[in-house]
Amino acid sequence: MTGSVSRVLVVGAGISGLTVATAMAQRGVAVDLVEKRPELSDGGGVGLTLVANALRALDAIGVAAQCVAQGMPSDTLAMCRADGTLVTEMPSPRIGGPDWPGSTGIARATLHHILSSAAKEAGVVITCGTTVDSWNEDADGIMATLTNGQSQRYDLIVGADGIGSAVRGMIVPNAAPAYTGQVVWRAKTPRPAHVTRSHLFFGGPLGLVGICPVADDLSYTYIVEAEPERLRLDEATLHTQMKAKLASYGGLVADMAATLDRPDLVSYRPLDWIKVAAPWNRGRVVLIGDAVHANPPVLAQGAAMAIEDAIVLTEEVTKDGSLTVALDRFVTRRYPRASKIVEVSCKLAQAEVEHKADLDIGAIMRETSQMLAQPI
Repeated sequence: MTGSVSRVLVVGAGISGLTVATAMAQRGVAVDLVEKRPELSDGGGVGLTLVANALRALDAIGVAAQCVAQGMPSDTLAMCRADGTLVTEMPSPRIGGPDWPGSTGIARATLHHILSSAAKEAGVVITCGTTVDSWNEDADGIMATLTNGQSQRYDLIVGADGIGSAVRGMIVPNAAPAYTGQVVWRAKTPRPAHVTRSHLFFGGPLGLVGICPVADDLSYTYIVEAEPERLRLDEATLHTQMKAKLASYGGLVADMAATLDRPDLVSYRPLDWIKVAAPWNRGRVVLIGDAVHANPPVLAQGAAMAIEDAIVLTEEVTKDGSLTVALDRFVTRRYPRASKIVEVSCKLAQAEVEHKADLDIGAIMRETSQMLAQPI
């Protein structure tokens, strides 16, 4: 037996699920990973930013260098006016240590491929088209029954099934996501050769417009804006709707908007948040990632917090001692940090929604960076 677990069931093959499955398997734990979608998939996402603390955590499973090599690393951000004029360059501090760039844009499909390959190489058994249906726990373990009818005994079940977590619904039924009052538009756009770092555009009619390079030939253009109500939009015209929103922007934004000629290039999503009170487990079932803490993307820390959860949980349950104590240590290490990120992200998002001009965003960002630079 390795530490307090020898066999683990992970529910959900997203970023947190693949990371925790890989980390545990690399330490000698037998891991089954179930995913309710019919195949391994990035969920249709475009891209994301791996801030340096995410890379530091990914290095624990040996994939950080791959992410940097296949993404677009940078140590600066370009801050621009709505007309495209560059105002200043902002540093992206290397809070993960000198070996890792301040941030790395990466396509979601690329990150998902890196993580799923690492899981398979580590010996994780992955089953798609099924998920956990029920379980029965006793003093020595937990018997899980899957929706495909199969049953298996485990030491631990990890709910890594995202903000809409079904596992969370079974162990913390009163915890549910809430709407932030913001929405995000994301679009696949080409990457001009000179765009090697993220560009943020301020001063226009929208809350925030950005362009993030994620590969040699790909970037994603996004809008984060206030929207009081959760709306259902016509998916057949998402590209023309997004293009219309960007009509008053110039420079690089105008160039990218001109490429939006198909609705499948664009995704639109209301932004929710959740912060589940500790503890994050009920007996031998524990939650990680967006299932317990999800926030608007203003700090680009959603993936980072999920990855850190996965690494810390693995460290704790593969130490000698009881599982109960290991899960207590996990939550003790993770709850203050993850909760702070949710609180700060929601505060900044609310400031955008309410157009608060008196908030010292720079000071908040500096304080947050200093916290994130600390060991996990």
